[in-house]
Amino acid sequence: MMNEGRSFWVGSAMFTVGALIGAGVGLLLAPQSGARTRRRLQALATDAGERAGELVEEAKLAMRRAVDEGRKLAEQGFDTRRAVGRHS
Repeated sequence: MMNEGRSFWVGSAMFTVGALIGAGVGLLLAPQSGARTRRRLQALATDAGERAGELVEEAKLAMRRAVDEGRKLAEQGFDTRRAVGRHS
């Protein structure tokens, strides 16, 4: 389960980085004024920062859920062990 979550985040990060690089190259090669290119790059950087923040928040939430699930499983294991110990 952890590998699936990790794979998702790695894939999301790689996609985001690739999209940003592609957009940046496209802006730099597009025929337009320097001021306009700078404004568009600034907007792109702002959007990327916001998306990165969203990804971080999603990762934190996923990590909290995984920790909570791990705690539940550990508690179940301890409860099962106690129950088996009583019946031995």
